[in-house]
Amino acid sequence: MSSDLATNTPTLDEYHPQFCSSEADIVLRSLEGTLYRVPSFVLRSASGFWNALLSISSQTPASSSSPLPTSQHNNILEPMLRLMSGLPIPSWTPDPESADSDEECISEIENLLLLAESWDAPGPLSFLRFGITAPMFLEQPLRLYALATHFGWVPEAKVASKHSLGLNLYDDEHEEVLKRLSAKDLLILLRLHRARRDQMKVFLDDQDVFTLGNSESSRCVACNHEVDNSAWRELKARIFQEMDRCSKGDFVGSWEMEEWKETDRCWKVKCGKCAALLYHKGQTIRKMKEGLSILPDTV
Repeated sequence: MSSDLATNTPTLDEYHPQFCSSEADIVLRSLEGTLYRVPSFVLRSASGFWNALLSISSQTPASSSSPLPTSQHNNILEPMLRLMSGLPIPSWTPDPESADSDEECISEIENLLLLAESWDAPGPLSFLRFGITAPMFLEQPLRLYALATHFGWVPEAKVASKHSLGLNLYDDEHEEVLKRLSAKDLLILLRLHRARRDQMKVFLDDQDVFTLGNSESSRCVACNHEVDNSAWRELKARIFQEMDRCSKGDFVGSWEMEEWKETDRCWKVKCGKCAALLYHKGQTIRKMKEGLSILPDTV
């Protein structure tokens, strides 16, 4: 009998070194089998879930000798218990030698946030909130947007939406993360991208801004000869097409834009009578950038 008890009793080596105090009265087990001793008052005060569970338990904490199983791996359970206990947690620093390091860090933080939500642990949740606008999250703005909208965090959702402007939302690579969004939040994000495209078109078509190209009867400023504005119309159409793919519009004035055939033709087109260049490249690009600067950039 004593031999069986000895076999079933956890040894000190099985406990996590930070959570092995004999004074702690609750033992949790990770999926890997690591044991964590945690004071019941810590679980009760930090988590609504554990407070309710321990309140309705038929056993008192002091008489509970069996570890309580959790559905969490060590890499999630340990930092969560550290947060709940007020212990320092290691920083999530991507491994420069690992191609998937950023992905792993983001996934861990996502899982921690979801665990904090399911455990009704507002302290860890608010602490983790400060970390989701770190550079590695900003590099994946759709995942950040999905998290922020899930928790109703408006400032973070705005930051994420702004960083999403450089993405083509219709690329297949974004399908999985977009599926995580509610229909309402997805529609709001799509409307932002679409609004930038459409408002840029309105700006480019404004006769008061681009007088020569948009006038019904355009004439050369040098000789007053009637001119053909087809080159300008083709360039506007190309910008509209590119804004549909990248509503950020940072291609304006870039080397990429200079390589378009529409751009090349527009800057080179001349008056058929006096051979003066019709469109001033520098002024036109400057006006385009002014147009981009007044577009909405967050949800």
